[in-house]
Amino acid sequence: MKPANTQIVPTSEPPMTGAAFAQHARTVVAHHGERILAEIPTTLRRIGTLFLVLTISIPVFLAGLLVVLWHLAH
Repeated sequence: MKPANTQIVPTSEPPMTGAAFAQHARTVVAHHGERILAEIPTTLRRIGTLFLVLTISIPVFLAGLLVVLWHLAH
């Protein structure tokens, strides 16, 4: 157990060297790059689903609009 009057003093880390910073930057970029690349198949699947929904719903909407306009005209 620590005595009551003991204080913890933080020590500073030595400054980061250029080589250490470059290694850290490469690690961070690689990590984020892998995460981005992992999301590409999911994104393409969602875009494909969106196109499928649009190719079905737009013609159906336009056909319905034509039917409504036809009935309004007669």
